[in-house]
Amino acid sequence: MLKKFALTLLLLMMGHVANADCTYDGVTYPEGAIIGPYVCTGGQWVKR
Repeated sequence: MLKKFALTLLLLMMGHVANADCTYDGVTYPEGAIIGPYVCTGGQWVKR
């Protein structure tokens, strides 16, 4: 029973990890990537 609870808790914790990657022209870029005048910040392309 304890193992089942621990596994469930672990899966719930892993499911809340935020993915802040940005997509441009069908390609995924990591946080901080720069394309022209834009920077990937918080999952959005922001003009720098």
